[in-house]
Amino acid sequence: MPRAFPFVKPAARIRVLSPHLDDAVLSCGGTLHRARREGHPVEVITVFAGDPLLPLPPFAQVMHDLWGGGENAMAMRRAEDGQALALLQATPIHWGFPDTIYRRDARGQPLCLDREDLFRPPHPDEAAWIERIQEALAALPWEEGDLLLAPLALGGHVDHRLVRMAVEGWRCSGILWGFYEDFPYAEWEGFSGLPDGLFHRVELTDEDLQIKAQAIRSYRSQWPIFFATEEEILERIRAYALRVGEGIPAERFWFLRPGPEGRP
Repeated sequence: MPRAFPFVKPAARIRVLSPHLDDAVLSCGGTLHRARREGHPVEVITVFAGDPLLPLPPFAQVMHDLWGGGENAMAMRRAEDGQALALLQATPIHWGFPDTIYRRDARGQPLCLDREDLFRPPHPDEAAWIERIQEALAALPWEEGDLLLAPLALGGHVDHRLVRMAVEGWRCSGILWGFYEDFPYAEWEGFSGLPDGLFHRVELTDEDLQIKAQAIRSYRSQWPIFFATEEEILERIRAYALRVGEGIPAERFWFLRPGPEGRP
């Protein structure tokens, strides 16, 4: 089996931008486990991991009631993320930007009133978050040959869109950019909404899938939203991996920039 990313230098750092506290593991947890086995330092940066300002907007209160944890729901979720990434031997980094369910417009009105508002285009008052994400990226130490992975924003979740827009508009010489398929949105959409560009499959072992499923279970406040049972987690991630790999379990990444700032 070839290395996960044969075009990335051995032991080069891999950074993954996760809009929320679970997206990276849901979408590419098998690859992260494999990359760590191969000796790559792996960091998972959750962008919208900050605590909300109180009082909560009404829809945010609905979500907190669903997750549990009360006003400390985000602290609970960050702890879940730490447990999940420990299984993958990846380093968690939590930025303090607020999730869309907490954000308000310039008049102080909530931007997210119900579930449908999660999948809207970014509001004009949210444009500043793109710049803030880019500033946070620029403040990180980078070395030539590092790989940055970000969401394709399949499914259209506004936070995923903001992260992708930030990465597409940012430049850092000498690093590689790739985009992962957002699970479970990619599962629901099938192969629709995928970009034109080069893609690369990372083959996964059964151990990679087993550890990924175990890591997803660590998000105890979240996985019941997407899966009916714990057993279904492994079943569905394996089924999607087989579909993406055309019979061989895999996760797929897209490299949309030609030349040195993209896939070599």
